[in-house]
Amino acid sequence: MSEPAWPSPPAGPCTLAASLDVEVAILGAGIHGAALARELTLRGVSCALVDKGEVGGGTSQWSSQLLHGGIRYMLTGDIPQMREGLAERAAWARIAPRRCRWEAFWMPHRFWAEGLAHRFGIGLYDHWGADRPGWPAELRRGRVPSPVFEADPRSAKGPFRGATAYADLMTWDRDLTKDLAASSEALLLDHHEPGAFAEEGGALMSLQLHDRRDGTPRTLSARRWVFALGPWTDGALAAWFGDTRKRLRLSSGIHLWFDAVPGCERPWAIRRPKGRILFVIPRDGLLQVGTTEREVTDGWVPIQDSEREELFQALEENLPAIAWRRLPVRAEELGVRPLVAAGGATSHLSREAVLEPHPHFRNLTLVLGGKLTTARALMDRLATGLTGRPCEASKTKPLRLWDGQAAGIR
Repeated sequence: MSEPAWPSPPAGPCTLAASLDVEVAILGAGIHGAALARELTLRGVSCALVDKGEVGGGTSQWSSQLLHGGIRYMLTGDIPQMREGLAERAAWARIAPRRCRWEAFWMPHRFWAEGLAHRFGIGLYDHWGADRPGWPAELRRGRVPSPVFEADPRSAKGPFRGATAYADLMTWDRDLTKDLAASSEALLLDHHEPGAFAEEGGALMSLQLHDRRDGTPRTLSARRWVFALGPWTDGALAAWFGDTRKRLRLSSGIHLWFDAVPGCERPWAIRRPKGRILFVIPRDGLLQVGTTEREVTDGWVPIQDSEREELFQALEENLPAIAWRRLPVRAEELGVRPLVAAGGATSHLSREAVLEPHPHFRNLTLVLGGKLTTARALMDRLATGLTGRPCEASKTKPLRLWDGQAAGIR
């Protein structure tokens, strides 16, 4: 089930001083905030990472857990965004090999012409994404042999006649976010509630913080400020500054985790109406399925019964041989995607991000939109803009593991 808003902090005090001063203050310790902290550290710039909860504890822990070019962008014609994602997929495989795993995803087709279209489109996807560091030799791409496809229980009694396999990278999003923070030298102010800002001459100067663990007040001063607040951006700007401009639209997607189904070895990506993809992914001894989509108004929202029902209906329509409603649901997740505000259905909006200078505070930058796959590249660009210092090591230097894990993946 969805966690309650802002879970209680852990026991134990924060040992940081009452007054802190850094070059850059980052509010929001999700994938973008943690990535920016690493980028600034690589450039030798002091920073603080502030969050009301814990690192990676908000919507960054409920992504699709894929570092991908976006196979749906091939289907919708957004080729530049897809190619950026494919380049970043390779960068993640280099810097986070122990948090990533290559997989051969199957995209099933219903009839011969659709299968031909898949093979052509997926061939281009894999051609443009040919940089695959550490690709396992045993994984095969391209047309899935009929006996292999028919041996998967998901192929029985359904509308699909075959499948095409393509490469993509799986990860563990929360661990990846924590690794980014651990790879920085940021002052970590997790579980700190922001209070009042001090401003002077059109610039933010300092922020009063309240430690949610023991009530200790702290003051954070900085020359530059970055808000990487994800779906909470609009609400925070309204509460702190009375800035009511709507910058984001929020789109939620759910994942259900079932018991593993014997014979389901490869992840499936099934095309659905409106450019959506239904993922059915075996991982961590379970079977992850998702995602539906609706527009929401907050970063913490519950899963609706109608969303579960829509997902079950999609599973039964596409994969009827599996008794989905009789499988135990071991976990549920609802992740909220911040999309840059625009008209039309959220399913048609781009996942591209915007770095927006705040109109009233000259030293404040807002990170709007974005996604897991391109977070590193976006924060590399932001750090270069803030400091004037490019950093090639960003694409190659391995991340430090927050949990001290020595080797392998879970």
